[in-house]
Amino acid sequence: MLSSPGIGSGLDISGIISKLMQVEQRPLTQLNTKEAKQQAQLSAFGSLKSALSSFQESVKALAKPALFTGFKATLTDTTVATVSTSAKVAAGVHEIEVQSLAQAQKIKSEAFVTTDTIIGNGTLTIAFGTYNEDDTFTANTEKAAKTITIDPAKSTLSDIRNTINEANTGVTASIVNDGNGNRLVIASRDTGLTNALKITVDDADGNHTNNTGLSKLAFDASSTGGVTNMAEAVPAKNAKMKIDGIAVEKSSNTINDALEGVTFNLLKANPGTNMTLTVEQDKASVETAVKAFVTAYNELEKSIGNLSRYDTANKQASVLTGDSTVRMVQNRVRAMLTGNQSAVGGINSLSELGISFQKDGTLKLDNGKLSAVLVDPDKNVAAFFSTQTMEGTEGFATRLDQLLDGMARSDGLINNRMDGINSTIKGIGRQREALEHRLGEVEKRLRAQFTALDSMVASMTQTNNYLQQQLANLPKIGDK
Repeated sequence: MLSSPGIGSGLDISGIISKLMQVEQRPLTQLNTKEAKQQAQLSAFGSLKSALSSFQESVKALAKPALFTGFKATLTDTTVATVSTSAKVAAGVHEIEVQSLAQAQKIKSEAFVTTDTIIGNGTLTIAFGTYNEDDTFTANTEKAAKTITIDPAKSTLSDIRNTINEANTGVTASIVNDGNGNRLVIASRDTGLTNALKITVDDADGNHTNNTGLSKLAFDASSTGGVTNMAEAVPAKNAKMKIDGIAVEKSSNTINDALEGVTFNLLKANPGTNMTLTVEQDKASVETAVKAFVTAYNELEKSIGNLSRYDTANKQASVLTGDSTVRMVQNRVRAMLTGNQSAVGGINSLSELGISFQKDGTLKLDNGKLSAVLVDPDKNVAAFFSTQTMEGTEGFATRLDQLLDGMARSDGLINNRMDGINSTIKGIGRQREALEHRLGEVEKRLRAQFTALDSMVASMTQTNNYLQQQLANLPKIGDK
């Protein structure tokens, strides 16, 4: 048997079979080309769906009634305070005066030589409350007193600072070197008169009020039995302000219960000087949403153009040129945007809001026209765009969202088209599998046939060579 095809006959059998198989594989090449086209269409519809979904998000934003009910608050001097609003705010103009800021009380110990100076051990009980005008102390009922144990092995100034901080009792401790020595400073974490400090000591030496041992840290500024071995460094204060001449006093510099719907963040005192607080409808958010709507539609139109445009100069079609689904999407959306509405909110069309079509099919926004409509008392932009359940009327954006949803959702127009393409691709895959099997059989048959031919030619060649040798050995006529 011949070890390699073509050796016996001298023919390039592998090359001949390769050429023959190229002819046989033409249907496979056509299938691959058809599949590539389907894959390109599938990708194109994916891009279209993405652009449509982005446009739908901008439409959904306009369909939300809350967009049109938002308010913004502005202060004439934001170095004194900043403001924010909630849903309960009402439009209005107010005069604001910040007379003083709230501050947290801080108390300091005597000066110690080093931070390793041993102070003493026992317990510190920290309470919060108010020192009244009659020098009595009223405990803050919202904050229970907490006791901290000072271990004898950890009784230095720095140890006590660390123990207080680790206890998380609502105060912070630090050590300040003022040039005369190291002082322990204890500060209330919360501002206001109701968060003033009272520190009582249970000293391990048995005397809880003298100025030795842990008793050095006692502080009670009340007149009845109070021990103040520590001194006040910063007094506790409430924030004081006036709103339209009405005095307001709060324990914090963040005030959210003085003017309904408005939160003040006080930054500095400016007594005797009024600021103007203006609370008005937040038209900027509406303008931003409308601009986003116009931009998203233009991106959709651009995407449709790139996918379906026919290049007349180069006579070149795009992936989805002439596709009926693409035309349907474009025509339905355009019809919705250009059609007259039901005069909801006193507005008949998008053009009245400054939104109009240009020659290239994109939208253009006239910002001045939109701003004018937003302040026109006879025009209700919220009613035009959003759902009005009270009247049973669906706004423009709500109806447009429903139209887009029918195109973009999982069982919508575009997905149905993509499902059809996927089905075609699967069919091509099955055809390819069957064709590749048939081509394998064809190549196998051709190799068997050419191998047999090769063997036959080899045999005939051997016979021919033998006969020639025999004939060459025969005596010539006339030889003796």
